[in-house]
Amino acid sequence: MKTTKTIASLSFISLLSLFSPNSYSSDVLVSADFNVGQGFNYLVNGTCYVVTPKHVLGDAQTANIMLPTRQYFTADLAHVFDVDMAVLESNIPEAQCNRNTFLQVSDLKKLLDVYQTGVLKTRLADGSVLQSKIVINTVDETEYLAIKPERADEPFKQGYSGSILFVADQAAGVLLEVDDEGGVVYRADALTQMLDEHFGVEDTAEVSVATGEAKVADDSEVTTNSHLTGRLAQNQIKDHEVKMLENSPIEFVLKANEGNRMRYSIRIMDRRENMLLDYDFYNDDPYNFAFTPPKSDVYIVRLVGLSSFGEFDIKMNDFAFDSELRGQGNTITIPTTIEPKVAKDSVAEYRFKGESNSPIEFNLKKVPGQRFRFKIVVVNSEGEVHQDYDFYSDDNYSYAFTPPSNDTYTIKIVGLSSYGTANIQIDQWVTDAVLKSPQNVVTAGEVIEGKLATNAVAEYRMMMTANAPIDFKFERQSKRMRFRLEIFDETNERRYSGEFYSDDEYRIVFTPLSSDVHIIRLTGISSHGNYTIKLFDYD
Repeated sequence: MKTTKTIASLSFISLLSLFSPNSYSSDVLVSADFNVGQGFNYLVNGTCYVVTPKHVLGDAQTANIMLPTRQYFTADLAHVFDVDMAVLESNIPEAQCNRNTFLQVSDLKKLLDVYQTGVLKTRLADGSVLQSKIVINTVDETEYLAIKPERADEPFKQGYSGSILFVADQAAGVLLEVDDEGGVVYRADALTQMLDEHFGVEDTAEVSVATGEAKVADDSEVTTNSHLTGRLAQNQIKDHEVKMLENSPIEFVLKANEGNRMRYSIRIMDRRENMLLDYDFYNDDPYNFAFTPPKSDVYIVRLVGLSSFGEFDIKMNDFAFDSELRGQGNTITIPTTIEPKVAKDSVAEYRFKGESNSPIEFNLKKVPGQRFRFKIVVVNSEGEVHQDYDFYSDDNYSYAFTPPSNDTYTIKIVGLSSYGTANIQIDQWVTDAVLKSPQNVVTAGEVIEGKLATNAVAEYRMMMTANAPIDFKFERQSKRMRFRLEIFDETNERRYSGEFYSDDEYRIVFTPLSSDVHIIRLTGISSHGNYTIKLFDYD
């Protein structure tokens, strides 16, 4: 039985169905007549429509539609607007057309008055999402925006048409066309009005729109977006077979039921009934958890009554897809912010090009809501692990990683317990060009200062005179970092070595044994931070 809701205007549904910070990109990839573009789902009365730029279709009347799961469906041309947009009627099942739980943009004009930058989100052929930073050139008061890539070496490409533009985490419109200079975006408010008019909805009209949350009877097909409801008694067992995808976590939301209190368990097993998850619950309390399938297969979701009898209400949702977590689009340039969805046993991967002796800083922002635990692992192109740290989502963390060589590294975010969405800001802490700059030449009376991180090395050259001591005074810094200071003579023989903490004051006096250029080398041992060392003639 389908649940429906009544609203005053489809304008809320169109924005509700399209624009929200929860959206990562367009919903689908559209291909037709040798063209490729983007599209978004639009669920009305149980029918899954797809909205896409008309030129993506070319002269075709039918298009192939690829979901993030890499499942393929077809869609027939239903309507063409005066603007380069079209509505397609697809055969995507209703249960797979309900990922659009988007929030309404309250005032797009105010948003565009404040912000001149944004992110264009494009779904790629492997189902992953490519994020392109953009600059807004021109704002039309009614319909259009002109945008260009933030980086000249990352131009928009064919296949981007239909991508969704996000400004301050709110969707501002859909990319209509691209050229060598940039692209044209059709504004969200104009698109909403156009869709309202197409579906014949006036402000005072009442329209019944299916929510996509069909309640499933015991003998009905169950998907990863099904809503399971029913009754259960002690020792009774109810099994549901569900096709699940590898590394694509599924969220289970258990609603509290009034009436008789019952205790029951949810068990998830593979085809051979090997137990993968076994949690107990009471039906009068709300719960939520996530399960990550270890491989793509059919799994058994088993409900077992443990004591008493009563009703259950379980909503299943696709929390994330493997294509989004580990796809081609997860190639990043630094600085950037990533927001991976994390669930127990899930793995998200992001690739970046690291430069030898050029530390990058990870700032993990506290995430409100449910607490989850995860780890961040950094591996090189050979699969060797260079860093492996655990974190909790309800706290802030900051640390750095220093690439040992020029290579492509992979950041793996692995879920350890519970689930949620992480917020990780990645910045370039300092570069090898700064740490070992030819300009790093000092004399007595000057200051050595800069940034350092674990395994990073900074070097300075100083002409010293035999039997003329140099006074090193270390100033206290706010952040604690452990590092080593070494001094080498011209023959590369080490003449001094000592370890220090940046949050304390020190003083050493070094007497050169020879008159030549000495190397002062600082090496990070643990943590990352700043250093300031003043140099004086001791005599």
